[in-house]
Amino acid sequence: MPNTAKRSEVLLHISKIDRAIRLVIGDNGQGFDPSETHLRDGRTRGQGLVGMRERVELSGGSFAIESSIGKGTVIRASWPASPQRGIAATKSEARNPKSETN
Repeated sequence: MPNTAKRSEVLLHISKIDRAIRLVIGDNGQGFDPSETHLRDGRTRGQGLVGMRERVELSGGSFAIESSIGKGTVIRASWPASPQRGIAATKSEARNPKSETN
């Protein structure tokens, strides 16, 4: 098997654009047909992808897979970015939690 058949490139990109945190993972592997991730008996293949989608969506994000046979795969995830808060503010709140008065 030639070396080119063994090689695969992987792209990992994390960015904060506008008010979102975005993650892109891509490869130049053999790819797959995303519509065929379910087996005929209803079970799913690729539990790793299912788990990734669940974790992203449970944490308030969105998840997408783009793939086609022979052309690799790109996975995109994004989450709303919350305003940055400094560590000092967090520590201060932990020491002095707001108390409700009636």
